[in-house]
Amino acid sequence: MDIGLLRVFQAVAEEGSISKAAQSLSYVQSNVTARIQQLEQELKTPLFYRHSRGITLTSAGQTLLEYTERIFKLLDEAQQAVLDSPVPKGSIMVGSDTTAAVRLPVILSAYRSCYPDVEVQLQICRPSELIDAVLQHTVQGAFLDGPVEHPEIVQELVINEQLGLIIPDSMDYEGLHSIHGQTLLMLNAECLYRMRLDAWLREEGLRLGKVMEFGTMEGLMACVRAGIGFAVLPVSYFRRMNITQGISCYPFPERYAEVPTVFIRRRDLYMTSAFREFIEVLKVHLPEAVFSNELPAAGAGQ
Repeated sequence: MDIGLLRVFQAVAEEGSISKAAQSLSYVQSNVTARIQQLEQELKTPLFYRHSRGITLTSAGQTLLEYTERIFKLLDEAQQAVLDSPVPKGSIMVGSDTTAAVRLPVILSAYRSCYPDVEVQLQICRPSELIDAVLQHTVQGAFLDGPVEHPEIVQELVINEQLGLIIPDSMDYEGLHSIHGQTLLMLNAECLYRMRLDAWLREEGLRLGKVMEFGTMEGLMACVRAGIGFAVLPVSYFRRMNITQGISCYPFPERYAEVPTVFIRRRDLYMTSAFREFIEVLKVHLPEAVFSNELPAAGAGQ
């Protein structure tokens, strides 16, 4: 299958229009139409539905688009592997969930100081989205709450976080019964933190009240301070916020407190020198991290 045909197909799928794809590719429209027809003939199946509003992918077209995106990502990775040098350069993309991101500024700053020729991009989103991003080669590695069990993913324990209840002073916390029926404020309503809290409450014969989900940590903490509800966060995050008035942190009991933060990557990821040195900086600035010997050397895959 010709790579050129796949590039035309991808452009048409993304633009949703033959004419717009032709403009983006600097081709004449008839050339784009002919290439799509050639690809459909080769595959013996229609890839697009043609209608008055333009074109949309058929189910076969959607399947081919997914493979096409993976093919081009692998081609980019192959180019990086060929052009890789012992001196880190280029770019790396790292993902993180919001709470794990609190530990990243010192790591990113140290890495940029050592390797100024490497552009580090950070993507912050939900754990499920981070796993997909790693699998789809959108990011090379990601920090999130673990464990993560997937045959194509390698995970390394970074640190075991200790959970705490973040309570506004207006709530007059006098034990777990104080939050019975109160509103839990969270960044991700389905995260492991809530599961640990639910288990603790059930053990005490109590229940969780409403759950409010927030898009940013700043908004969440502002509402905790205002007495709207309470939060569950790593104790280390609370300490880094350096809050001295209006809000307090109460650690979980040991049996529910520990949540592992892991760093994940694809098992078959090519380790460029830039990414390999990022791992080395992590080891220095997170000495408690437990990185296995599974990480391949530059030029080797798994």
